[in-house]
Amino acid sequence: MKFKFNIYLIIAVAIIGAITGSLAMSLGEIEPAASAAIILLSVLVLGWGAGSVSSQAEIDRLTSIETGRRIQASCLITTRNRLEREIAQLLDVKGGVL
Repeated sequence: MKFKFNIYLIIAVAIIGAITGSLAMSLGEIEPAASAAIILLSVLVLGWGAGSVSSQAEIDRLTSIETGRRIQASCLITTRNRLEREIAQLLDVKGGVL
């Protein structure tokens, strides 16, 4: 699994660090700040996971739509070819006049 850093992840971690540092400085204790950081990090990870799942679902949906369009185009080409053959046969039977 490839892990990529993006600007939003870096900003989110920086905000969590700022909140944690501010809380630790104001309380004078690290434990409540660490608890808050763990909670915020959990929310970040869960949100990130939910976003990736919904992105994958959207990719799957678009892929199935594209596959359906390709099948439909193939069927239309087959139908067009059959109709062109039938028209050619009718023209042969009628002597070239419809």
